[in-house]
Amino acid sequence: MRNVIRLVWFDLNHELRPPIWIIMEWLTFTIQLAIYGALISQLVTGISNYQQFYAIGFVVMMTFDMGSHTGRHFVEHAHEGRLPYLLSLPIPRSKLFLSIALQGGIELALMISVPFVVTLVLIGNFTIISVVAAIATLFCLGFGVAGVMLGLSFIAFKSADLYTAITAGLSSIIIRFSTVLYPFIFLPPSYAAAALFSPLTHGSDLVRLFLGFDPNILLNPVYSAAILAALAVSTLGLGMFILQRLVEGVKSA
Repeated sequence: MRNVIRLVWFDLNHELRPPIWIIMEWLTFTIQLAIYGALISQLVTGISNYQQFYAIGFVVMMTFDMGSHTGRHFVEHAHEGRLPYLLSLPIPRSKLFLSIALQGGIELALMISVPFVVTLVLIGNFTIISVVAAIATLFCLGFGVAGVMLGLSFIAFKSADLYTAITAGLSSIIIRFSTVLYPFIFLPPSYAAAALFSPLTHGSDLVRLFLGFDPNILLNPVYSAAILAALAVSTLGLGMFILQRLVEGVKSA
């Protein structure tokens, strides 16, 4: 476990010195919520407080972006020559994968800490159990998305541009065809069918349920919880499987 902590600390020490990118994400969230969220909530009908609805959706989008960030790191490490070095170390692949997941979890916690607290203050009516359940849902979603992006990174070692293009297109589809910004019951049938396949739909609906939103505008929580759990377990398992198959000489041309 000591080796895992050393690897995590080595990367975090580089990433967070200084943590400008995280602070910029916090500022972006604050500005979006204070200006766009407040204005659009005056126009949206059918939801008692759209600004609160939007705040949770934005936190979920930040969770998704953090998962993409984890996968992009893997591609960058391959191009910089760091990945072959890590693979050559006398460390079991399982511990190497654990260090990647742990680093992603810590960065996710830092990323959403301030936005989530602001969202809780905005909502005001919550319990400790509901907050813990919402945080667990966000982490389950984050690990599931990270697993997907890590899986994509393994096929994009030869081109960081390819990975960026794939994730940008995938992000647009997954975010737009979801309930991050609007309830499922408001979606046209063609959009609703696609939204059922977006992990952000199930993550955002579960978080909203735990934080007190009307369950009549949300999906079945049992179904959503099962989808998120299956996504996290399957994608992280796939990432572990592929990492075990990588050889020390892997490199990008």
